[in-house]
Amino acid sequence: MNVVHTIIPGTCLNESYFDDENITYIQNRITELLAYEFNQKIIVSRPDIIRVLERVLVERRENVPKMNQRAMMYILDDFRTHQIEVNRNLRWQDDYVYSQRNLNPISNVARFDPQILKLNDRKKYDGKERVGGTQRFYFT
Repeated sequence: MNVVHTIIPGTCLNESYFDDENITYIQNRITELLAYEFNQKIIVSRPDIIRVLERVLVERRENVPKMNQRAMMYILDDFRTHQIEVNRNLRWQDDYVYSQRNLNPISNVARFDPQILKLNDRKKYDGKERVGGTQRFYFT
């Protein structure tokens, strides 16, 4: 397999790309940008930032500020997407108990017909009490 190598001006990577100062700058900037949307102070870990910086480097080499901007954009988008999923799942979890009830106490709506509910003391066979009757459920 033949491999073609080309030399493009400006493709050499600046040594300050993986420096601690650059990673700290990205970390602080992400915390600052997420503070507008969330109440908590959100800090992205250093290994996660380094992983995204490597991914940005593999995708396309540009100057350091542009690559930092793309890395911050990827991290912010990933965090927002993750937070949207977490919030959606927590809302589903909160509403699950109410969705399984037969009687909604807020709107006073029953999902069964209480008039045909036969209790065990109303139904007798041969002088013995037995559990009888069925419930009719309405699924909405």
